[in-house]
Amino acid sequence: MSQRVDDRQLALARVYSESLLELAEEQGVGDEILEELDALVSLQERDSDLRVFFSSPLVAEAARRSAIEKSFRDRASDLLVDTLQVMNNKGRLALLPALAVAYRAVLDERRGRVEVSVTSAVELGAELRQKLLDTLGRVAQREIRLTETVDPETLGGLIVSVSDRKIDYSLASDLRQLEDQLRDRATREIHRVT
Repeated sequence: MSQRVDDRQLALARVYSESLLELAEEQGVGDEILEELDALVSLQERDSDLRVFFSSPLVAEAARRSAIEKSFRDRASDLLVDTLQVMNNKGRLALLPALAVAYRAVLDERRGRVEVSVTSAVELGAELRQKLLDTLGRVAQREIRLTETVDPETLGGLIVSVSDRKIDYSLASDLRQLEDQLRDRATREIHRVT
């Protein structure tokens, strides 16, 4: 998901996500609703007209209601379509990307999962990925859902993010720290000489 979601949007979306998940779990479709949300957000990211249509205050609520029914009823679950209609009635359809993020977080909490993001200079091999999952699973004592990103500027090593914690074991970070240490040392030497 590439659209940015801020904390305020996430807090508002969490209210909708908790209600949606409660109903989805009653129907036994918690994971399926997440898949539908992800697909809808992905569609919205690719289609700027849809994104504007969902979020613009210039589009009448009745026009959106009709378009949602025509476009999504019988193509998506009734639960998702009904949720879109509730959000439309409250003028909150722009929260759709935040809803997907919040729903995933609430679902993960209930299922005892934790999302871990790993950034590396090259793609992780299968053996390293499995070792990482095993180690993180033991430390967190939860099921790990791993999201991988390849960033050549990392140079080597890993940057691991778990919730709001970031652990930087990258070569780029080590080089920055070494540069800072050398700069500090040079500054101290200059001050000592003068």
